[in-house]
Amino acid sequence: MKRLLQAVAGLAISGGALWLTLRGKDLGAIWEAARAADYRWLVPYFAILVAIHFIRTVRWGILLEPVARIPFARLNAVSAVGFMALMILPFRLGEFARPYLVAERPRVRVSAALSSVVVERVADGLFTAMLLIFTLLAVPEGTPGLHVLRVAGVLVFLAFAALLVFLVVGYRNRALAVRIFHRLLDPVSPRLAERAAGMVDAFIHGLRLVPSKRKVALFFLLTFVYWAVNGVGVQVLARGFGFDLGFVQAYTVLGVLVVGVMIPAGPGMVGTFQAAIILSLSLFAPAEAVATRGNAYANVMWAAQLFQQVAFGLAFLFSRHIKLGQIFAAPQEMEEGLESEEAEYAAAERGGQGPRAGDARVR
Repeated sequence: MKRLLQAVAGLAISGGALWLTLRGKDLGAIWEAARAADYRWLVPYFAILVAIHFIRTVRWGILLEPVARIPFARLNAVSAVGFMALMILPFRLGEFARPYLVAERPRVRVSAALSSVVVERVADGLFTAMLLIFTLLAVPEGTPGLHVLRVAGVLVFLAFAALLVFLVVGYRNRALAVRIFHRLLDPVSPRLAERAAGMVDAFIHGLRLVPSKRKVALFFLLTFVYWAVNGVGVQVLARGFGFDLGFVQAYTVLGVLVVGVMIPAGPGMVGTFQAAIILSLSLFAPAEAVATRGNAYANVMWAAQLFQQVAFGLAFLFSRHIKLGQIFAAPQEMEEGLESEEAEYAAAERGGQGPRAGDARVR
């Protein structure tokens, strides 16, 4: 029932976003704009999407390295299938697929795998929120929608900054972080607070292993490269639809898109993806162009990303590194895995020793 409600809510959000995007638009004109586009630009765009996939796979491996040295073949397969799940499952339930698929207890614990993905998401959230805040400074005052986007950028930045502070507190003082989390939830439901605090405790245990300073520097360098390449992709595909986006404009589109797809929606992030592109283009392109070529651009970009991620995921779906049933069971299995590991950590602490993190090579 919980999953059904999430799916229905996601579909409702997607439907509402699509309705707002297409309300009052000439669908025939949008179709003609899509037909008239120069699809030769799809060739370099797909090459950029492939580069993006490998960059984020290597970057994730850096975060997992203190836990286990995972062969690139396995890491690549899990990344491909995990990002496919994120794209096709509603309400962003696919976020749990990647950490669960890579977990291989006892060498790679669920808590450690999940913590690596959370750290990755926090870094991306802070980077793109700051990017959006600064690029919006170049948009003329009084532009429709500018104030809303600036507020959204600041709110996203504050949310991820707060999460970063919590991670730092958890890393330095696990007991304090767990108490803070428990007190925040206790007024809502003491039972929920107790259960959630236990899972957070296990999660923070997984956070304890961090890469070396050199690897941390490499992680942030790859984060910069990752988002730089994403921005180039926005520029490249836009040319096929007659939009000559400058540096600031391209990264404004990228920042708004990232914030937009953070909203849980239906399968494929449909609706929120297109709405974010349209909203960002409307900041600096004529309304008539946005209504036709802008809608075509948004939908082709969405379809291209969906195709690339699903194609990569399907290519590795039946490899020896992936168990198909784990993908749909990931959210529940992640929760149960954290509860199990929390009990193990508690038992080990009562015995005077903590469980050792795996350092073996995962096969």
